[in-house]
Amino acid sequence: MINDPWRLYDALIEGVDPSWKVDYYSQGVTWCEVFSGDNSGVAMCIHERGPGPEFPDPVEGMSLRDMAAMVKSWNYLEASLGTAALNCYYNTVEKVNALGGFRDLEISTGAIDLEKRKQLNAFIAFQDEIAGKKVAVVGHFPHIERKIGGISDLIIIERRPKKGDYPDPSSEYILREQDYAFITGSTLTNKTLPRLLEVAGDRCKVSLVGPSACMAPVLFEMGLHNISGYCATDQKLLDQAIRRGDVMAIYDAGYMVSIDRPF
Repeated sequence: MINDPWRLYDALIEGVDPSWKVDYYSQGVTWCEVFSGDNSGVAMCIHERGPGPEFPDPVEGMSLRDMAAMVKSWNYLEASLGTAALNCYYNTVEKVNALGGFRDLEISTGAIDLEKRKQLNAFIAFQDEIAGKKVAVVGHFPHIERKIGGISDLIIIERRPKKGDYPDPSSEYILREQDYAFITGSTLTNKTLPRLLEVAGDRCKVSLVGPSACMAPVLFEMGLHNISGYCATDQKLLDQAIRRGDVMAIYDAGYMVSIDRPF
């Protein structure tokens, strides 16, 4: 149970090496990105209206930890950039490899073979495990019904519900009844993640999923059983995709990767 929801955020921020600097950042239509040296972080850019800026304007050369602290902002554009900064630090090939994320997969730069990327997609990786189980997905991921709807008792919870989706307040009732829950990484940005973990409890196996998912080991201590996030390996391709507003092209610039809780 997370008694203080800010504890999760403070642990993530404090874990960022204060010597890392922001070399480049941008915010696009769908994604935002932060670069520090050869390391890159991505997060979905949430454009919903809210309060004005709560942090000083971000600048290249600032401390990556200071930019990561923006994840606590209730201005979601600022918070999106904060999530990307966290992912720049935690979602590196080296750190994910240390957690056993890539196993025997050969990592390369440039456009990546689709079949290699599929190997580490969360919904494909869990297909056998969730067969016949009660599964909730928080966030309407593309083609999610086709991927796992036919093999599980699937409920989709969405902030902007499509036909057949449940509205997000239903998570207070639905998550505690599930065997598995896949939660979009954007819940870190919009601050709903701590409560979702609390509601899911110990019975439900919870995975944080998507390019916004922060692959920090401390999140396993907060109740996650799995993190299925994204590691960028080609900054040029990534930047081109984000500046073009090409939603899916970021996957050509990196890998989805799935890590289970080590304890």
